[in-house]
Amino acid sequence: MGADENIEKQSNRRIKQRFPIPDLTVRLKQRSIFSLGNDWRTVEGLDFNRYGIAYSSKEPFKKGNRVYLSFRGPYIGLENVAAQVVSCARVEDGFRIGAVFLYWQSEELYDVNIDNNLSRIERIYHDQQAAVPSL
Repeated sequence: MGADENIEKQSNRRIKQRFPIPDLTVRLKQRSIFSLGNDWRTVEGLDFNRYGIAYSSKEPFKKGNRVYLSFRGPYIGLENVAAQVVSCARVEDGFRIGAVFLYWQSEELYDVNIDNNLSRIERIYHDQQAAVPSL
């Protein structure tokens, strides 16, 4: 299965449509027992909804890896959102990684503040996409 077919298959599994996030700064830190310092790095956010995100990276990530994401953009800042990698596909010059946010995966992990903030981010980019005239 090619990368495009794999991405199409993944998009069909999504709970909700994702929206492009061109001006959202996404920083990532991978959970590791060996992480001693501040190893945050910026990745390119590709698309987003309140349940998950796709981002591109020069390095691959293993399915099941836990990562922490921070977001900065217009009218929003959110730190340390736990997510789990669900896919990693090679693309032209790196990897497209799909991750789901963990706050909604179980009652113990649910956090209303994270839910509200991720919903705000989703709404901003939903409204931006709705404002773009289709061809």
